[in-house]
Amino acid sequence: MKYGMVILAALLLLGSQMMCCNITLPELPQIEINVPTVEVGDMQDRREAIPLPDAESAAVDVLFGAGDLEIEAGTSDQLFTGHFRYNVESWAPEVTYRDGLLTVEQGGNERDWGIPTGSMRNEWKLEFSPDVPLKLDFKIGASDGELDFTGLQVTELDLDMGAGDFEVRFDEPNDARMSQLTLDTGASRLDVIGIGHAGPEQVNVQGGVGDIMLDFTGYWPRSSDVQITSGVGSVTLHLPDDVGVQVETKGGLTNVEPSGLHRSGDAYVNDAFGEAETELRIQITTGVGNVRLIEVSND
Repeated sequence: MKYGMVILAALLLLGSQMMCCNITLPELPQIEINVPTVEVGDMQDRREAIPLPDAESAAVDVLFGAGDLEIEAGTSDQLFTGHFRYNVESWAPEVTYRDGLLTVEQGGNERDWGIPTGSMRNEWKLEFSPDVPLKLDFKIGASDGELDFTGLQVTELDLDMGAGDFEVRFDEPNDARMSQLTLDTGASRLDVIGIGHAGPEQVNVQGGVGDIMLDFTGYWPRSSDVQITSGVGSVTLHLPDDVGVQVETKGGLTNVEPSGLHRSGDAYVNDAFGEAETELRIQITTGVGNVRLIEVSND
């Protein structure tokens, strides 16, 4: 505080001297700023397919910059089918498969960003085979996404999402044993439905600014440890009534609203905790916002 007052006094003194002595500041040079543009052209329509290999499993890396992304289960005889529609030529996708790794990457780099000459569109619909276990890694920029993993055999899922609205779904039990589900969001709204069907042994959620809804209903084949960190926004958990649930919260200016859970020491638990064979142990660390804990029927 002392140094701030000294600086303020010095600025006031300098200003008074300039007014009294009629001091004229030198004219500043004109600076020309050239802002790059992005050329928007005709809509392109492309399809890519990779046949199902003999490998027992596959790893998938998806790098998607901006636009609309859709994921769902495809046909059994194709490891991958992609439908791409875009109107910026440099954004043409690159699809490769080598040594068990499938890579789907949006073309272009930082030089291809700027003020668009028209309305930009980039739409991907990606389908994967339900017949092979998949380790999935998605890096998504400023986008909207409907990511439906129902029917896929997912052994590991890592979703790194920037700004936008995202819905992630598991509507049926996962036939593969999932080791980890990792969700990392920036300034986003994220809804994840049916985490129990995915059946991950560990769940890690990192949220920046935005609202997060995590639905833990579904068939839980095993117990799970869950770590949730949120910066600014609301966190809502839908918690199954037939699985033992323990929730510990810590952090900054956060209001916890439990519904169907009761306080037990420093945690919130449901009636099934300590009785059910399967348990969810959840730790939530928050900055500013609300945490809602809602017990729901797991029929």
